[in-house]
Amino acid sequence: MFKSVLATEMISFLELRRINVKPQTVIHDTTTLVSLDFYLVEHCYHEKRLSEDILDAWIPTLSGKSKTLKEKIIVIRNFVKYLNAMGYQSFLPNIPKAKSDYIPYIYSDDELESIFHHADNLDVKSANASPYLALKIPMLIRILFGCGTRHGETLALQRKDIDFKACTILLRETKSMKERLIPVHETLIIILERYCLALGIMFSPDAYLFPGLYPGRPCTKRYMTGWFVEVLRRANIDQREKGRYERGACLHCFRHVFVLKCMQQLEAAGHPVDLNDLLLPTYLGHECLLDTDKYMRFSGAQIPESLEAFETFTAGLIPKVEVPYEEE
Repeated sequence: MFKSVLATEMISFLELRRINVKPQTVIHDTTTLVSLDFYLVEHCYHEKRLSEDILDAWIPTLSGKSKTLKEKIIVIRNFVKYLNAMGYQSFLPNIPKAKSDYIPYIYSDDELESIFHHADNLDVKSANASPYLALKIPMLIRILFGCGTRHGETLALQRKDIDFKACTILLRETKSMKERLIPVHETLIIILERYCLALGIMFSPDAYLFPGLYPGRPCTKRYMTGWFVEVLRRANIDQREKGRYERGACLHCFRHVFVLKCMQQLEAAGHPVDLNDLLLPTYLGHECLLDTDKYMRFSGAQIPESLEAFETFTAGLIPKVEVPYEEE
């Protein structure tokens, strides 16, 4: 895979990463290092270290959004730290600032009602359909909508992760590799209990909540996304006409809807916005408020009442700037 002067070090670095990070992260690290390795070979670089000059020349060749570039630089920084620890003094590049212009798709109440209707009445005729697929799709959507969990960590749930008495869900396979216990509304717990009984997994603690086509494996994100696209089609929610930076309707959008609904309910109950900021990052599994910030962005055209409420909250906080008249 690697052919440059640092091939051996790259392989050793990835072996260490496999012990400490998720397989998906290792794949991402590998892709970045392959790019660097190819560049080193192409430019006949033979130093047993990464100099400032070679990194300054390679980094501008990277493509992708600012967040993607930041993630790639972080991979190289980790590799540089490994090289330095091995005695190959290398240059540590700065982490670039990543800006997010991403605009999430926020399902309206009418769209949500239509999605639930078509998910509950999904007619599965495919010969390759996963067993109990007609039950899995509605259940997955309800968990994403009611808990704001990520798509992947939801599909990784097992029966033992659901505590019906305490009304909680334990998320083990998380993005940050940190388990978190989240409270769940009793109405969702009731649906989950009936779902587990219907699938016959109530007394099988290691059974996946969303068993896949192969024994002992959960449904894949790609598989469930494909069927959700069919739900959107039947709900007449067009995904093709997307503006710049817009993601379009998808399963991940339920996480944004969850945050918005939480804000609306907390504000309606008289809780200040700063309290929301303290509660939501912990529930969502974010390590800082900045990670939650992008989930609190939405179009004022879609949610005008929420935008008006936010403007009312900020009234008087931002001073008015008087623009002086120009001299004639």
